[in-house]
Amino acid sequence: MKPVKAIDAAFLQLETAATPMHVGALFVLDPGSPQASRTFFRRFKAGIGARLGRSEVFTRRIAALPLNVANPLWIDGDPDLDYHVRRTVLPEPGNQHQLEECVADLHTPVMDRERPLWELHVIEGLEDGRVALYVKTHHAGLDGASAQVFLQSFVDTTPHPPGQRGRTRPPPEPERVTPRDLLLAGVRHQAAQVGRLPQVAAGLAGNLADAVRGIRATLAAVAEHGPGLAPRTPLNVAITGERSFASVEFPLAQVKSVARAHEATINDVILAACAGALRRWLMLHDALPDEPLRTAVPFSTRDPGNTDHSIQVSFMSIGLHTDEADPHRRLRAIHTSALESKAAASRIKALMPEDLPSVGLPWLLGTLARVMTLGAVVDRVPLPINVIISNVAGPPMTLYVAGARALTYSPVSIPYHGCALNVTVYSYDGRLFFGLTGARSALPDLRDLAEGLQVELDLLAAAPVAPRSTRARSKAPARRRSGARR
Repeated sequence: MKPVKAIDAAFLQLETAATPMHVGALFVLDPGSPQASRTFFRRFKAGIGARLGRSEVFTRRIAALPLNVANPLWIDGDPDLDYHVRRTVLPEPGNQHQLEECVADLHTPVMDRERPLWELHVIEGLEDGRVALYVKTHHAGLDGASAQVFLQSFVDTTPHPPGQRGRTRPPPEPERVTPRDLLLAGVRHQAAQVGRLPQVAAGLAGNLADAVRGIRATLAAVAEHGPGLAPRTPLNVAITGERSFASVEFPLAQVKSVARAHEATINDVILAACAGALRRWLMLHDALPDEPLRTAVPFSTRDPGNTDHSIQVSFMSIGLHTDEADPHRRLRAIHTSALESKAAASRIKALMPEDLPSVGLPWLLGTLARVMTLGAVVDRVPLPINVIISNVAGPPMTLYVAGARALTYSPVSIPYHGCALNVTVYSYDGRLFFGLTGARSALPDLRDLAEGLQVELDLLAAAPVAPRSTRARSKAPARRRSGARR
């Protein structure tokens, strides 16, 4: 038995039928021949059965404490391959739109907590004899970095890897536990966390100076620019459980070129493209607010080499400057906002311990999750953000699944009440894959937003700006001309 850490448990306790808290990934695969395509599911399922011992994700499941008095435990379960590895066949013609609709439908149901929290769906019937693999895992226990570790347990870097028999551990035996066993283990864990409180307090005190500077900087920004609350848009409503999904890909070299031209980062370019696409979509729906949208951007707090299957992330809030019409000026403004947010977040993140005593916390968060389903509540709560946008570094090399080459690697993620859109980006094999996951009740079709990303990246790439020194020299004449017009 292994305790579920505080942040991981929150994803369980905030889950409802309207807000499933699992994430996913979509691979489009090229088996190489019609015969290989026909036999792919059988070979893939057999391969997973042989690799169950490679990752604890395959075998661990949730065990709640009696009366749900504190955070649950991970215990070793007994995965049923017929349940966890499934097959779906698309009707003709098996195009991209049908595939995305299928993934949206598969992403909708809440996962069964009586079983290990993973599903692998092979989707057949695609055009050109290709197949797809949709991977579904609960966010509890997996963030972007640890998901890449889990990925390594069932993908290869060559189409015909050498035998792994000697290096593959058998899966652990299922744990048979009673409510008394769970309660005693939970009490021991809570006692240990209470005993660690002085150590945690000492660590927080050591980092307090940096945190205070970060809080002061945040308060100064609030005093200068206002509280930074997000405006209301059609994205910021209570949602239902049905999902919509769209994906789009771009050459990584193109995005890097834009970043270099603007003296920005790849993440800045991603945020600018998303901001422009959202601005277009809101204008199309006559719903663009005067105030700029804000996004929450997750960032890893994981130490180098840490491969623990748990969530180790924090968030920073960044303005998207959707009130700026020019895409180049918008990118520069986002770059400045991102620098300020990173500096503040880096000072404050040390104040967040990985785990704490949790007696009563499941009741509190469960009640909060139910309250958030009420539209009247969501409509009145001040919004800190409008959208979540995350960027995860994926494998730089080509991957293979049961001998089939992975052509795409698109993420599928989590919308929530008040934030009906999540945009997650994976890098893979020289490309960036944008996965747009929405609540169907607010965003029935995400294709317009996906196509808007392409338009915005083309606009950013079309006219590289001059170096910063040149821009500085040109500012004064521009101001004089502006003053002459007034």
